[in-house]
Amino acid sequence: MDSYPKSVAELIEEFEKLPSIGHKTAVRLAFHVLNSPMENAKQFSDAIINAKVSTKFCSICGNMSETDICGICGNEKRDKSKICVVSEVKDLLAMERTHEFNGVYH
Repeated sequence: MDSYPKSVAELIEEFEKLPSIGHKTAVRLAFHVLNSPMENAKQFSDAIINAKVSTKFCSICGNMSETDICGICGNEKRDKSKICVVSEVKDLLAMERTHEFNGVYH
């Protein structure tokens, strides 16, 4: 059994809650954080909190945004007669990476 200080064990447990992160990877990530300069750890934690506080989901399509309506739905150049139904934001982002679809999402 691993014997870590309580704070390190808690950090490992939090990393293990992330998708696709098992115990060994969580331990590696925790040690990376612990061996990094304090400023890096602070920037990492600040980025997590900032993303959580600032990110909303578009009231029209569900895309991530920092405003109520995302840049796609708010873009007048998008063809609103074309609607692509997606089940998750990652699907929308995959479609956008193709640069082939100029409609909107739902």
